[in-house]
Amino acid sequence: MIKFKDFSFYYPDSLTPSLDKINVRIDEGEFLVITGPSGGGKSTFLRAINGLIPNFYGGKITGEVLVKGKNASDTPTNQMSEIVGMVFQDPENQLISNQVEREIAFGMENLCFSNELMRKRIEEALDAVNISRLRNRVTSELSGGQKQKVAIASSLATHPEILLLDEPTSELDPRSAESVLNVIEKINDELGLTILLVEHRLERVIHHVDRMLMIDNGKLIYDGSPRKLRSAKVENWKVGLPPVTRLSLHFKDKIVNNGMPLTVKEARFSLRDVLSNPKNKVSWEKKNSSSRVTISMDKVFFSYDGEKDVLKDISFNVYEGDMIALMGKNASGKTTLVKLMNGLVKPRKGKLLLFGKKISDYSLGDLIQKVGIVFQDPNLHLFNDTVQEEVEFVLRNLEMKDELVKKKTEDILKKFKIHQYRNSYPHDLSGGERQRVALASVLVSEPEILILDEPTRGMDYYLKKELISYLREKAKTVIMVTHDIETAAEFADRVVLLSEGSIISDGNKRDVLSKALLFSPQINRLVQPYTKYGIPEDTLTVEEVLEVVG
Repeated sequence: MIKFKDFSFYYPDSLTPSLDKINVRIDEGEFLVITGPSGGGKSTFLRAINGLIPNFYGGKITGEVLVKGKNASDTPTNQMSEIVGMVFQDPENQLISNQVEREIAFGMENLCFSNELMRKRIEEALDAVNISRLRNRVTSELSGGQKQKVAIASSLATHPEILLLDEPTSELDPRSAESVLNVIEKINDELGLTILLVEHRLERVIHHVDRMLMIDNGKLIYDGSPRKLRSAKVENWKVGLPPVTRLSLHFKDKIVNNGMPLTVKEARFSLRDVLSNPKNKVSWEKKNSSSRVTISMDKVFFSYDGEKDVLKDISFNVYEGDMIALMGKNASGKTTLVKLMNGLVKPRKGKLLLFGKKISDYSLGDLIQKVGIVFQDPNLHLFNDTVQEEVEFVLRNLEMKDELVKKKTEDILKKFKIHQYRNSYPHDLSGGERQRVALASVLVSEPEILILDEPTRGMDYYLKKELISYLREKAKTVIMVTHDIETAAEFADRVVLLSEGSIISDGNKRDVLSKALLFSPQINRLVQPYTKYGIPEDTLTVEEVLEVVG
């Protein structure tokens, strides 16, 4: 079905290959997940299959990629699109039409489907990802997660033989992500589609797939069943594995059965002897907020159309030093709430203060120093010709001295591991790399409050950890809008849960996340039956379990 034969690829002006002598065969009907460090070559791997490399991105190739016997780089992309469907990392870049139903019809119209067949496929696609209610909505008004679902529905509607998905759940809440992945698995099982899916959050997808590829620095470092992850080759990348699998690797000689567990249910069985015999008695510290209020909201309401409220009766304080994870289902009002915090939108009614003053009382320069925001879509930040100019832009507008601008820019480019791209055009970078450029361009001015909308999208575990460490060092207060439960469990201090525009829970992460139905991390669900043996019921991470079991 798909064959990579000694395939290497260099992006234009790059001296190192993004893919380096890849040899792999993918048979018809397989369901694969592709994972590995950010910038390792995962998205490039997908682009080589549908011919976007080199036909769209340019660059130099050696070797070949064969798809159903056709050379992907020599076959016109319109012909490849009849065989291969793709959902890109940034759904905003994929949406052409201004209305959801028309967007789903767009690809089929280009392939000359009949009206009757298009109507049938539109209904199937809308139902498949549970967005029938959005059929008449304007695409630009959708949330990031809703746009992602529309992009998936558009690709499914054409019934391609091969479906490529680049982080299709990165902007989805846990329930929506599981729903979409179940649909993809069903399509694989019942229609026999060959599916390749790039994902960093393996806990969401690993139990669905037949096979896993790991790509690091352009090289294929693992190819096989997820259940056979005892190989020493992946030792340096085990932190990217689902928490229950990563925990099991510490006890791979003690687990009850031979295959590595991929789900909470499997890990409870495999690790029962370890979890029922904890060696240490531990209680976890809960960090308290400081007494200095930075943002205050009292009975705040907001509406985009002046009629239906998107946010209802929001009352809460943000304190200096807080590391807040703002969580909730798609379209629950998270992004709107953080837009209020830096004055991008104004409340319909209610009181909102920033450091005790109305946001309108601040000059633009003062507001930039007080509150920085990194949007869900990194492309909204990127408008300069090079990465270096992008990061320098805010500092120059703050009229800093040239020497200080250069030093701050150099430091942050190295911190986010994008220094080697300093002379590159930002839009030529991978999704994770663009995310880091956007973060750097805002963080470089060191605002007192930093607001991040899905900051870990496209990032591997190591980069997430470095990002949070940097935030703790440089930013006094951090508010992260995120669907990444594992990141919230490990790094946040406080969690605020939204539903239907209202705050339904606000408190220490251990109180909010432990034993939650949708928003509890894997480890917390794993240990619940074993709390009677002495494991604290608010245990959230692999490292905490290791401390308890010795």
